[in-house]
Amino acid sequence: MAVAVKLMTETTVSYARLADLIHEAFAERTAQGLRFTCSSMSAEELEDDMKDGFVFVALEEETLELLGTATIHIKTDRRGRKFARHEYLAIRPGAKRSGIGTFLAQTWTNFLLEKGVSYVMSDTACKAASSVKWHRKNGFMIYGLKSFSSTNYLSYIFIKYLDDSVRKSRFAVALHFLGSALRYFFRFQ
Repeated sequence: MAVAVKLMTETTVSYARLADLIHEAFAERTAQGLRFTCSSMSAEELEDDMKDGFVFVALEEETLELLGTATIHIKTDRRGRKFARHEYLAIRPGAKRSGIGTFLAQTWTNFLLEKGVSYVMSDTACKAASSVKWHRKNGFMIYGLKSFSSTNYLSYIFIKYLDDSVRKSRFAVALHFLGSALRYFFRFQ
């Protein structure tokens, strides 16, 4: 199967089609009782959420079937460095574990490097083992813990450095995670 990854603005993919893909991709997690923010978003909410972001889509080249998507927002941190927030990654269930998520990540990583982005932040449910594994396989390190008000689970916060001049050592990242875990633990005591 030949796959092309493009910005959604370069395609005829609609937000309705994108929302359907996301709902389908997260159905298994929803059935497990996990409440992912994007799993219940309408097409209109998704479009509004992405108005200042970038949506990448993976399409089967011959049929133009929508196989996957990844969304990114570029922001500026307190030190004035550009960073990206990777928010949604959804792969059609029949296309999972075929490398499409990694292909999407490689594409948006190259895009972000061209934009001068220093690092990427992401998150996923701690219990979502396949998503945690995907993040680690694609160069992300676990950076913290957080419980979001819109979800019903604890999330790992991930970081992926794109610029070596801002890269922290694995030890520094581990210390940050430990501090985050302690703050979370003591908040609920």
